[in-house]
Amino acid sequence: MKRVTAALCLCALALGLLGGCSGSSGETAYVESVSLITGTGSVGLADRYAGKVVAGQTAEVERDTEKTILETYVEEGDTVQAGDLLFSYDMEAMQLSLDKLYLEKESYENTITAAESEISELETQKAKASSSDQLSYTLQISSKEADVREAEYNIALKEREIAAMEADMENTEITAPIAGRVMSIAEEGSSDSYYSDSSAGTTYITIMDVTTLRVEGNINEMNAYALTEGMAVTIRSRVDESQTWSGTITSIDWENPVTNDNDSYYYIYSDDMTTSSKYPFYIELADTEGLLLGQHVYIEPSTGDGGSGSGLMLPSYYITGGAENAYVWAANDKDKLEKRSVTLGAYDADTDCYEILSGLDGSDYIAFPDDSLSEGMTVEKYDEDSFSDDEVVVSVG
Repeated sequence: MKRVTAALCLCALALGLLGGCSGSSGETAYVESVSLITGTGSVGLADRYAGKVVAGQTAEVERDTEKTILETYVEEGDTVQAGDLLFSYDMEAMQLSLDKLYLEKESYENTITAAESEISELETQKAKASSSDQLSYTLQISSKEADVREAEYNIALKEREIAAMEADMENTEITAPIAGRVMSIAEEGSSDSYYSDSSAGTTYITIMDVTTLRVEGNINEMNAYALTEGMAVTIRSRVDESQTWSGTITSIDWENPVTNDNDSYYYIYSDDMTTSSKYPFYIELADTEGLLLGQHVYIEPSTGDGGSGSGLMLPSYYITGGAENAYVWAANDKDKLEKRSVTLGAYDADTDCYEILSGLDGSDYIAFPDDSLSEGMTVEKYDEDSFSDDEVVVSVG
């Protein structure tokens, strides 16, 4: 599928640079497999992605490393409800820190009082001093005024620290944000967690919602167009392929590429994409009966729409004639080119594709439209077997 798409992209580029991308040569029109163009595969099966059943939600509860934990009330494996007490901070240690801040603030206040007293005395002496001594007194007064400004600045800092500490002391008990199972508790002084991806280094307790399951897969940047949020997918058991579940892609995390390219996730038909980035996507399941946490499954984009149409999503640049009189250039059963009327369904702006409700299916072959095409031309078919592993075909008129 990626080789055909590469050919289309290069063809479109050539169209802009060289003035045209022809789907024909002389009296021969080159047509491509609809199954490959739409991603339903050369054998009628949707492209498969490896997936894994994961928890519906994971919460990483952080701790303040500046505080001392008084007591932890849960253990690994415990089941908790949202709002249950997890751990508490040592109030006595926090109170000592708060008292220290008040003393530091008081010290700066005393510095200001002393400096202001000295300034007053220096001004009195300056008034009685000779003109030759005036500069000396002026410099001493400026130095004391600088001490006052510095102390005032430090007092403002301490007041902010005190306010923050007093707010923290109102939240010394940390509760569970979600219901689930306690999967890990970091050792005191450590934030390492098998379940944590946090780079901040402050995760203390990890809670996983094991009652709600979803499926996680990876998508390669080279075939990013193949999946979109909101797309219906089929989940298939690796052990028994007749066992399936339906779901919907709820999110594709383009902001966080997968860092570990392990064998748990891979794109089945993309063995030459190993150097490109992969991104996680998540599927909400309509039914989870029979699925187990950690189970490995296959993910397939749904190719049907419940019997109302073919479910094919065809790129708009293959379609001519507008929405009301839409047609494609297709090969007929005599391997001749014809205008084939198609009925359009929903339009996906993210992928620039139309749903084909009738007139075309995955077994058909169509041509990239241009002015050189005409009905009755002999067709030459290109499908997955037409390309070597490293070949890209571009037809430029």
